[in-house]
Amino acid sequence: MELYMRGLVVPLLYFLINTIAMKFDCCIGYSPKALCREEEREALWSFKKGIHDPSDRLSSWIGEECCNWKGVFCHNTSGHVLRFNLRFDFDKNVSALGGEISSSLLHLKHHRYLDLSCNDFGSINIPKFFGSLSNLRYLNLSDAGFGGVIPQQLGNLSLDIGNSYNHPIKSLNVEDLEWISGLPIEYLDMTNVLLLSYCVLSAIDPLPHANFSSLLILDLSRNYLISSSSFAWFADLSSLTTLDLASNQIHGQIPSGLSNMTSLRFLDLSNNYFVGSFPHWLFHITTLEYLDLGSRGFVHNMFEGKLPNDVGNLTSVTYLDLSYNALEEVPRSLGNLCSFQLNNFSYYRPRKSLQFLSLRGNQLSGSFPDFLGECRSLEYLDLGTNRLSGHLPNELGRLKSLSSLSIDTNLFSGIVSEKHLTNLTSLEELDASSNLLLTLQVSSSWTPPFQLRRLDLGSCLLGPQFPAWLQTQKYLDFLYMPNAGISGVIPAWFWTRSYATIDLSNNQIIGSIPSLHSSNMFLGSNKFTDPLPQIPSGVIRLDLSNNLFRGSLSPMLCQRNKKENLLVYLDVSGNLLSGELPNCWMYWRGLTRLKLDNSNLMGCIPSSMGSCSFFEK
Repeated sequence: MELYMRGLVVPLLYFLINTIAMKFDCCIGYSPKALCREEEREALWSFKKGIHDPSDRLSSWIGEECCNWKGVFCHNTSGHVLRFNLRFDFDKNVSALGGEISSSLLHLKHHRYLDLSCNDFGSINIPKFFGSLSNLRYLNLSDAGFGGVIPQQLGNLSLDIGNSYNHPIKSLNVEDLEWISGLPIEYLDMTNVLLLSYCVLSAIDPLPHANFSSLLILDLSRNYLISSSSFAWFADLSSLTTLDLASNQIHGQIPSGLSNMTSLRFLDLSNNYFVGSFPHWLFHITTLEYLDLGSRGFVHNMFEGKLPNDVGNLTSVTYLDLSYNALEEVPRSLGNLCSFQLNNFSYYRPRKSLQFLSLRGNQLSGSFPDFLGECRSLEYLDLGTNRLSGHLPNELGRLKSLSSLSIDTNLFSGIVSEKHLTNLTSLEELDASSNLLLTLQVSSSWTPPFQLRRLDLGSCLLGPQFPAWLQTQKYLDFLYMPNAGISGVIPAWFWTRSYATIDLSNNQIIGSIPSLHSSNMFLGSNKFTDPLPQIPSGVIRLDLSNNLFRGSLSPMLCQRNKKENLLVYLDVSGNLLSGELPNCWMYWRGLTRLKLDNSNLMGCIPSSMGSCSFFEK
């Protein structure tokens, strides 16, 4: 009976909430009874005059009944404009709006909702008069290409202001945050959200008059915050479920104020300058589901030593990134994140266990962590760029959900056999490169259970034969097998496949290259022989250096393609070429780098070479 009642409560609440929402929204919409107010219609027309609308999205804004115009929503009986939504929809074949924002919007006295997000207003400042729209309760200007300083006048509004991943040059910034003190913070963005990413903040000091007690989501990522000591006031944010401080320049220890955030589910501290050991309180925030303490790029954290045993308390975590720190050891308790448990909110639904784990770029040594074989839900595992050694355990084959596996740049040795790979039916990316003593040994008739999109086995031992099982991989886009001990002739089927990138350099491959079908091909330092292949228009980078090609470059370059050539890089140095440079470089206007050294070519530089941006002889 108790289980039945639990199952009934959620649908009943859902019904009640939607009933209340319907009563609230029934006043907004299209209605033949609603007559647009003349003053508000004139205000909208004035707004339209300042807007650049290349796709004529506002073509319906004609006639007297503005309540039927696209993006305008009125009260069903009074006719007052209540909502104004011109958000750009990327899925539709239209262009973003731009231009100037007219102050005529001040005449919309009952206006409560304004959404101009995902447009392109060309770095103009946010209009200060927005702060005078006293009835406005929702303002969304995110990803709209606004620039400059966020005006202080917005302190009276409930808003979603953000910057754009699509407008990297256009940047909003904030001189200070005192204007936030006037915000009804519990209603921010109508979902208790404060988004200040990409706002060029260098500090965020306490705001004595602001009440953040009900704030759920705080995003301060991608600013210029530096000192961790300025976050002491975070201790008051006990209701937060999401905190994003990624990609700042924060130095020192993790702010201790975070220890009071016992409701956190999402915490991203990546790409900062945090140092020292992990604070033990961090691993007692057992509500965490997403924890990113890793790094990518030049800015990186430097947590060091042993990962505490208390990490095993984080049994709700499904995403854990500790990449590019200085960790020397991970405890077996990390396997607790993989164990099967019932969800805290349900008697009948198991919770999700660890799905993403990155330990890349640390100082881990010893053998492959065998407890990871119990992580049956793991989809992404990255142990690359460490000092792990020894043989890969057979337990690796238990990870049936794994779609991406990276163990590159370690000291693994021994044989990887079919037994390690037979159950990896979901695998799409495999990187085992730069393990010089690791050998992939499978039968010539082996058919893998997976379909890869990316494979990197560079500097592993694969040869001497070209891996026949690659013929079964129908969706492979990126293939890297340099310095892999491959010799002999590549099978004919390989040259008919199209890849984004192929790297077979530094092997002992012989024979000719019948055709080129891939965008980026690195085939240097082999023993390929004549004839030089003609370059199709879709090839972008081609390296044929240090092979045994003879003769003239003309057959390769001077047959004009029907489509525009995309080639930007060509290296044919270190071959046995002869004759003069051909005079057909006008076909290769996009070429920015040409390497011809040690190739015995002679004569003058032809006039058509002036069509190229740059070349090395």
